[in-house]
Amino acid sequence: MSEQTFTDPLEQTYYQQGESELQSAQSAETVLRKAEVLGQRDTRADITQSAFYYLAAAHFLENRNPAQSAQAYHQAGHQLHRLGQFMQAGRAYASAGRVAERAAQSATGSAQHDLQHVAVRSYSRANHCYGEIGELDWSEAEYLNERNARVAWAKMQGKHPWAQLAWKATSNYGTSFSRWSVWVLGTLIVFSLLYEVFFQLHWLEPMETAAPVEWTPLWSGLYYSVNITSALGLVDYQPSNFVSQAVVIVNVLIGYILLGIGIGIIGRMIRHR
Repeated sequence: MSEQTFTDPLEQTYYQQGESELQSAQSAETVLRKAEVLGQRDTRADITQSAFYYLAAAHFLENRNPAQSAQAYHQAGHQLHRLGQFMQAGRAYASAGRVAERAAQSATGSAQHDLQHVAVRSYSRANHCYGEIGELDWSEAEYLNERNARVAWAKMQGKHPWAQLAWKATSNYGTSFSRWSVWVLGTLIVFSLLYEVFFQLHWLEPMETAAPVEWTPLWSGLYYSVNITSALGLVDYQPSNFVSQAVVIVNVLIGYILLGIGIGIIGRMIRHR
């Protein structure tokens, strides 16, 4: 095993004790049992020893038994969180998620589902641990890992997470303002061109209740697209054909979806600031 170092001498001592026992027995069972017993106590020393015994066992098991390693990392994260060591807890949970996903790829049946679920839970807890200490970039990275793990978990259960995949495509799960902006711009361009074609085909007719503004090539199509996408409805023309009516309906629905995602992105940005 590669050498692990910790700034706290007591933590280093406990970790090395766990390593020594693991190397002597070439098995993690004894160390894991000790870690479990120590973790059930309330003193800080016992919880600390439990956490670092779990870490030593998790590291020892990574290539020997990834599934058991993931559980040990997860338990280490739990004990470190009890100690208020959120940075180390976040790292332990992140390692649990990474190892559990790797183990899930080679597992089958219910074991695969269980391991992927461990990955989802571990990434989620890593996200919250980093968030508690203001490490927002790391927190966001674990949030994205969690979302991707959820998609994989849904697929393993035979589900089709189209909504999640669409959310990822349009805004990377509500984290990318630039990706969302590209989708908004693309939507406006596509529908503005469609409305230009519809006007030329007389599939957009002036509304009877108002004196319509003269249609200006390109500009009026863009104006119509912006109004429909944003659901403002400040237009002087109405669709008069089944195809143009269907396109307007699709445009409105896409507009609502993009608006909701945009509000979510802005709200997330405000919370993180």
